[in-house]
Formats: sequence, C-alpha cells, structure tokens
Amino acid sequence: MLTRSLSLVLLCLFTMAGCGGSNSTPSTPTNEQPAAQLNDLPSETTTPSQPGTTEAGTKLIDEIFYTRPYDYPHMVSLAPQFVATSSGKKVSVRVTFPANEKGVPAQGPFPVILTQSGYNTNLLSMLFMNSPGNLLLGSPDYFMVQRGYVQVAVDALGTGASEGGWELFSPEEQTAFADMVDWVHAQPWSNGQLGVAGVSYMAISSLFAAQRRPDDIDAVFASLPLGDAMRGIAGTGGLINGHFMSTWMQITAMLSTQHVPSALAYPQHMNHYMKVTQEHAQHIDDYFIPLIEDSLNGEPNIAYDGEFWSSRSPLTNIQKIKAPTFIFGALNDLFQRDEPLLFEALQNNNVDSRLVIYNGSHFPNFVTSHIGNNAVPPIDYLLLQWFDKHLRGLNTGTENIPAVIQHVKNYPTPSTPSQFKGDSFATTTTWPHPQAKAERWYLRGNNTLDQQAPENTETSHLMSTPEFAQVSAWRNEAMLAFEVHINDGTDCSRSYEQWILGLALPKSCYSNTEKSIQQRVIFESETMVEDYYINGPIQADIWIESTSADAVLAVQIEEVSPKQSMPITNGLLLASARAVDESRSRFMDGQMIQPYHYLTQEKAAPLTPGEVVKLQVEIFPTSAIIRKGNKLRVSISPSNQAQGLLNYQQQDQMAGSITTIHISDEYPSSVVLPIVPTSALN
Repeated sequence: MLTRSLSLVLLCLFTMAGCGGSNSTPSTPTNEQPAAQLNDLPSETTTPSQPGTTEAGTKLIDEIFYTRPYDYPHMVSLAPQFVATSSGKKVSVRVTFPANEKGVPAQGPFPVILTQSGYNTNLLSMLFMNSPGNLLLGSPDYFMVQRGYVQVAVDALGTGASEGGWELFSPEEQTAFADMVDWVHAQPWSNGQLGVAGVSYMAISSLFAAQRRPDDIDAVFASLPLGDAMRGIAGTGGLINGHFMSTWMQITAMLSTQHVPSALAYPQHMNHYMKVTQEHAQHIDDYFIPLIEDSLNGEPNIAYDGEFWSSRSPLTNIQKIKAPTFIFGALNDLFQRDEPLLFEALQNNNVDSRLVIYNGSHFPNFVTSHIGNNAVPPIDYLLLQWFDKHLRGLNTGTENIPAVIQHVKNYPTPSTPSQFKGDSFATTTTWPHPQAKAERWYLRGNNTLDQQAPENTETSHLMSTPEFAQVSAWRNEAMLAFEVHINDGTDCSRSYEQWILGLALPKSCYSNTEKSIQQRVIFESETMVEDYYINGPIQADIWIESTSADAVLAVQIEEVSPKQSMPITNGLLLASARAVDESRSRFMDGQMIQPYHYLTQEKAAPLTPGEVVKLQVEIFPTSAIIRKGNKLRVSISPSNQAQGLLNYQQQDQMAGSITTIHISDEYPSSVVLPIVPTSALN
C-alpha cells in the first residue's frame, strides 16, 4: 500500500503538474526539440516588474540577473549505457549533447555538467519529455545543453537502472559516482572542465563527489542538500525521523523497479532491466526491512551517531571541497538546519560560495525556484551564470551575487519604509548574520515570556506522554511499503508538512497552530512595540523532571496575531540524548545558541525519575520578524511524532510517564534568540 505522499508524487510525475518547475514544453523527441520558453527571454539583462532591493535601495535582481542566447539549435541524447565502476558493478549513464539542425551531435569537446540521481534518470527523462529546468533532476535540459554543455546523468549505485543495492548514500555509492567523474574526464567529448549539479539527492551526491575528487571538479551547484544525516534529518534530537524516512525510502525503492518504459524504448537492454528490477526488489527483503527493524529495535549502529551516519553526511568532510559552490535552501526545507551550515563551512574554508534561502518547504521550493521572485532570478539562470563563470571563464557577474540572500518571514511589514516594500529578502555577507545579538527570554509560571529571570519558584507545568506512533513495513510485490500512523496530533502541523517533503495537500493547521490538537504548554510575550527580527539558530534551555527514565521535549517558536499563531521554527530532543559537546556548539555574546549534541551511545544518559535536569534543545535556524503589535510565543510539547519517533525500548520506558517543566530562580527555563536590528534589512 502506498502512502498518500507517495501517491501525490506519482500523480505529480505522471501528470507533469508543474514537477519540472518551468512551464513544460512539447513531447517531441530530443533531437527535434525547438528552443522555446526559457530561451524566449532576450539575451540582455532584464528585470521583473517588481524587483527587490538591497540594503542600499538598488534593485538586487538588476545586479545579478544573467542570461545569453543558446549556441546550438538542438540537443540529442544517446541511448543509456552501463559503465563498470571500481567495484565491478555497472551504473546507468545517459549522455546528452548539443546538436545541429538535423540532430547530429556537435563537435566537441565541451564542458560537462554531471548529475547523479537516486530516482531513475531514464524514467524521469521520459516523463519530463525534455522540458527545460530539469537538469538538477538528471533529466535532459535543453536550456543548458543548447548553450554548449554536455549533460551526463548517472543512476546512483543500486537505484534506477544501475546494478547493486541502494544503501542510502553508502560509501560504495559515493565511490561509484567518483568513478564516473574519472570516466567523464576520459571521454573525448570532455574538455576537462566539469561541474556537478543537482537538487536534494542529486545535490548531496554532488557534494560527495566534490569531496572525493576535489581536484577534478571545477564548480558545484547544490540545491536543497543534506549536511548532517543524524542531526539534520534522520535522527533529529536523538529520535527516529520515521515520517520522512518512510516517504523517502518508498519513493526511491519504487522508482528503482520501474523499468518497463525503458525496456520498451531500448529492447537491446531488456535483460539488463529485468536483472536490476529483480535485484532491487530483492534488496527490500535483504536490506530495507532489516534496517527498519533495527531502527525500531534501537540497534546502536542506527539509533546513535557513528560511522553509519557520519559517512553519509557531507559536513563530515566538507573541508575537502575546493570548487566554487552555490548552496540553496529553504526556511521549512527538510535540510533547514544544514544548508546554512554547509555554506558557513565552505566560506570559512575560503571557498568561493553563495547561499540563497527561499521561503517554503522541500518539493514546492524546487518548483517555485524555477519561477523566480521579486529579488532572486529563476534558478536556471543562476545555474547558467555560475557554470559560465567557473567552467567557461566568462564574465557573468557572479561577484555581484551577495554572499547570503535570505527570505525573511513576514517581511516587509507595515512598519517597513515604502522604498523597501517590494522585497521579502535580505542580503548580508555571512551566516549567521554578523549583526545578530543573543537575547534571552524566560518562561514564567503564568504562561508569559519575559526578559527578566524568575526570582522565586513559580508555577510548574505538567505534560503527559501521548499514545505512541505506530509503524509497519513490508514488501508489497516489487515495492517497499512503509507506514507511520501518528497519534499525538502532529499529523496536522507545520512539522508534518515539512517532513512529508511539502507534498501534503494544504491545511490551515499547517500555518495556524490555534487549530492544532497537539498537547502544548504555551508562553507568550507582551505585544511587540516594534518589529522584532530573528535571524539564525535558536536554543531552548528547559529544566524538566520525568517520572520515567526518559522524556521528549518539542519546542516551537511562533508569532501570535489577533487572528492566528503562525509557526516559525521548532526543535526536538530526547532527554537521554541531552549531552552537549561544547567545543562544537555555537556561542553568541557568551551564550550557547546552537548546541551540538553527541547523540552517541557512550554519551547517552537516562533520567533518574524525579531528578531535575536541563535540556538544551536545538531549534533549527530561521529568519523571521515578529511584527509590531503581535506577540512572540514559545510552545512546548511532550512529543512531535511528525519529526521524531520513539523506538520500542524507549516506548517501554516512557509509557504513561509525566514530564514537569520547572520555572524558578534555580531552574530558569528560557529561550535564547539571535536578534538583528531591523535597520539591517534596509
């Protein structure tokens, strides 16, 4: 049985309902594809009717917009080929060339753009029918190819039409893609200039390739990439992100067994497609079902940070990347935590790098980034600008792109000067914002927030552990079936929409927490007398005790207006995973503002029932304004199953337990926020 999210993915893929971002064009064969749509814009720099502005008041998009005419009238894709890697297993490779009017590949050599996908590049190429804007997915994209690039798309080892078994960015998979970097450089049509590019899975693969072949890759373009597999997504706060993992694993496993269209199109490879289909289906029994069972049973290699997760984290070896790198993120993305951390690490290593943070969640952001907005050009033009500079040596004005461009929630506000009303983005030189200052707000016993610490013992608050989520996984013919049933009310929350990749049908409770049925303890500030600008990571220091050996704390930051309460960002922590490595944590103005939890078995520390302890909860970074006349809210819950689940051992420990939030001069529960002057927006 497919989950609703997977069904939506399939609907999107098979109806072409905006999946490629740019408006799709006709279904004619590649070598007959006319240049249209993205090519329709003039070659001179142009701007939208309502451009954004920089701090200086000039039009930001005027400064950074770049395009040029295409060089070749057509493109042509070769039939898939299967190239042996150093492991002996073969990966599926699809090569697309610029072509003349008759569809004959142009004489090279050319610079090459290489993408590795986990989502069956041959199938997606057929579904997208060569529409522009899909290079980041590994689908032939005439917008770039007709401008003089060879595009190479690879199915990751164990996915698509490649041999082997998919094991979630395993070192073997990373090595196989590095082998493809070597293969490209050995081809006569390559001029030696190579860029890697992709979105999501494909962006993550690009970062791994740039680490494994730092001297052979000349530029990186990574949209919505992962940084830290454990802390950023799979094990946030020491719990299991089963809601996301169930969606992602089903999509990838399913697409790896859909080869009938390819077999019909390329009957000479029929035996290969039949072989890999059976191999990938069998891997569900051999790998995925045991992996899910190990996770639910709390097996240490999955439940704790270690080699399994660190080897799948681009941040682990980020210092090896030398190539100029463009990172894109989104405020509610799957990788909301990691995208700015990747940029920060690259910038600290003196890598020519940029960061753009959009609004929105994962899949919708991929679509809207191709459309552009009033400050940032469509991502396709930025891709051309970045690679024309770093692969062709053209003067494209990349130096005019600010180091950081961030969407700011609620901006512009009614208090914003009129000359800046057309822009919802802010620019700066680095991340976190260089003008950010730490400000601490204390939880008070009367459910208020105050910047004065309690002077006495105040009213404490009790929370009961809710009914646990239910998880089941099995093989359904050639596909993985993996279901998570949420029982704490967070199936109608911002977290649910975020961790289902933004694929859920819209509901008002995603943007208005007043409609949530989740158990919550709420603390609110007085009405803001001026706009209050938050930009960066956030930390909650909450003093608790529990009646059991463990507890869960979910903390959310919100803006409260007279009509609703808008969720801004949130954090999650398992109490036994509370140990913090201060040497890797972030401090601002002498206060810890981004804790780095060990999340290792050695540092796990069960609670002693009745003992009061401090939980330092990492709340994922954001940029938002609490508008004048509205209130800042901190809400605390004993679970967030949309983001993190308890394994069976933890469930046995916590059944029926009560968590107490303490508020006193001895136990001053609080939240520390990075506050930036609103003058920095202008």
